[in-house]
Amino acid sequence: MRRALRTIVPVVLAAAGSLFSVGAAAANASSAARISGHARRSVAVRWTACRGHAGFRCAWIPVPIDYAQPTLGTIKLAVVMLPATSRHPVGDLFINPGGPGASGVDFLEQSGSDYPAALRAKFNLVSWDPRGIERSDPVLCVNANEMRALTQITPQPATAAQVAQVVRATKQFVADCEAHTSRLLLENVGTRATAEDLDRLRADLGQAKLDYLGFSYGTYLGEVYAQRYPTHIRAMVLDGAVDPSLTTIAKDRQQALGFEVDLHAFFRWCDADKTCHQRLPDGAEVSYDKLMAKFATGWTESAYFLPKFGGTQPVTLGVALEGVISTLYSNLAWPDLGLAIDRGLHGSGDLLAELAYSYEGLQVNGTFTNEQEANVAINCLDSPVPMTLSSYETLAKQFAALAPDFGASEAWGTLTCAYWPFAAQAKPGPIHAPGTPTILVVGSTEDPATPYGWAEAVASQLDNAVLLTRAGTGHTGYFSSSCIRRYVDQYLATLALPPAHTVCPSD
Repeated sequence: MRRALRTIVPVVLAAAGSLFSVGAAAANASSAARISGHARRSVAVRWTACRGHAGFRCAWIPVPIDYAQPTLGTIKLAVVMLPATSRHPVGDLFINPGGPGASGVDFLEQSGSDYPAALRAKFNLVSWDPRGIERSDPVLCVNANEMRALTQITPQPATAAQVAQVVRATKQFVADCEAHTSRLLLENVGTRATAEDLDRLRADLGQAKLDYLGFSYGTYLGEVYAQRYPTHIRAMVLDGAVDPSLTTIAKDRQQALGFEVDLHAFFRWCDADKTCHQRLPDGAEVSYDKLMAKFATGWTESAYFLPKFGGTQPVTLGVALEGVISTLYSNLAWPDLGLAIDRGLHGSGDLLAELAYSYEGLQVNGTFTNEQEANVAINCLDSPVPMTLSSYETLAKQFAALAPDFGASEAWGTLTCAYWPFAAQAKPGPIHAPGTPTILVVGSTEDPATPYGWAEAVASQLDNAVLLTRAGTGHTGYFSSSCIRRYVDQYLATLALPPAHTVCPSD
């Protein structure tokens, strides 16, 4: 399955419905039953106190399932607001955390206190679960056991038997999505529809112009919105920008290289860090290679979970790689990676499994969020992919030569879209969006998931944009640099832009 382009803020997800009532979340469980009635424009948004989270306000806002055919019915978007601390805020700041597939409701719930007090005073912070995600008519495909089984399959098939296993599992996953989610919803979860939803939310919340902060994939949503509604924008920040001119294969290749670079940055850090070096005295790279070489032979370890987490689970190469990747989004997680390698070399896969399954969306009740399922459904509609199995076999070899640790898995990760039942609804192309105000693009020089060159490209493609740079590793800049936060918050509040060619250090 495709890898989510996440923001770096760790999201430890509670059970679905934590902000909204459990009953309401359960009522959104069957997409076939959910899509009914006629599309209508919301006249007034009914905000209520969010269950279990003081200070937050929640609402359901209806939007057409298909904007081209509004009589087909509506879906309801789950929206959350953290009201401004001042009496006279600038307005609502819409925030998207990335993915695609990440829950904006959970993100704001858990990161709301991380925003500077000055920004909290000037804006109501608003986020939502985009269509197809979590509470907003989720795309549903597999259960928890099946999600774990998918993660355990080798992501780098090398033999004919392994390739056949990956193909079977991929086709079964697609069939499960078709069996558990209505075709009408699957056809209408692309970013173009979500951009229409964003404009509907802006209008329904009474905002004449949009203020927007998008992270990672959220930048692509912002780009699509800017092309569709350039004059509806007051301020827009794109942090960890996605270059829409690149093909899916080009993005996969560059992302593989990005993770490779950050893995080697971890090696250097670990060898220089006293605690990490004590754990891996033979050297971080040597220790990592030794562990992964064992997994590559088919060797497994065991992870011992409480029954609600699925009991004892095998830790395979797929689980191990997923656990490693999860730590490369932020150097704050590098100590965990050093510890996970150490434990793995001593026969315990617990931490690797915990990292991997948390990355996949494991919740405290043992179920998974639908982030990975939504990620696939949205990505497959957003960009075309190669359609033959031989293409992926060739790409895996090419990518592995460029990025030995992650190249093959990046190439195979897109295979699901080759079997997806709906054709892509968009094609790669540069973003121009004439008529927008100046958009602030933020790029980080060693971002593994959205490489810095993407931010440079987006800033140059847009008719009106300024690039703000963070020097350092990790994905996105806002939460990694007080300097970035200062310039972004200043821009959002006053529209004042940072000086040209500004480079901020990481904290």
